[in-house]
Amino acid sequence: MSDAPPDLVALVGTRIAHDLANPIGAIANGVELLALTGQDDSPELQLLAESVANAAARIKAFRIAFGAAPPGQRVKAADIAALFPPGASGHRLAVDWQPEADVPRGLAKLALLGLMCLETAMPRGGEARVTAHGAGYRVTGSGPRLALPEGLRAALDGAPPADLAPAHVHFALLAGEARAQGRALHHEIGSAGISLAF
Repeated sequence: MSDAPPDLVALVGTRIAHDLANPIGAIANGVELLALTGQDDSPELQLLAESVANAAARIKAFRIAFGAAPPGQRVKAADIAALFPPGASGHRLAVDWQPEADVPRGLAKLALLGLMCLETAMPRGGEARVTAHGAGYRVTGSGPRLALPEGLRAALDGAPPADLAPAHVHFALLAGEARAQGRALHHEIGSAGISLAF
């Protein structure tokens, strides 16, 4: 294992490509099936529409979570909540976004990175909630099974392992972004839940 820090930019690119592969593949399958049947109102068309919606929401979430967060820029709370509609098939977590005011882009970035961490830590899904916490937010989640390797806990403390996988880059990004914004990142990890506050 090398002591060199992971190349976060390269990992982000890999992560985005990986996560977009499934919805884009489903779109391609839907288009192919639609072309074969010639039906306009069909399950294949529904598959296409659902896949497009999931891919669009994922891209919007990635843009906030992995993109730049210029000072003074804000994101509408309704736009963030719309990224996690109830029952959406593209998400394992049921997200309750409670803040109603517009969100500073930097804080929205931290919240979405936190939700991605919860999604990874709860592979069987569960429930997540975003609430105001002082001048920041608290992201909490509970589910039937929590799986968080020690290396990812270390990443939350700002010491990501050199062999950090692309699928886990958001753990290191959350810690680094919180530090860059001058916020302390607090985490509590139990057997069936996790809490991230910043």
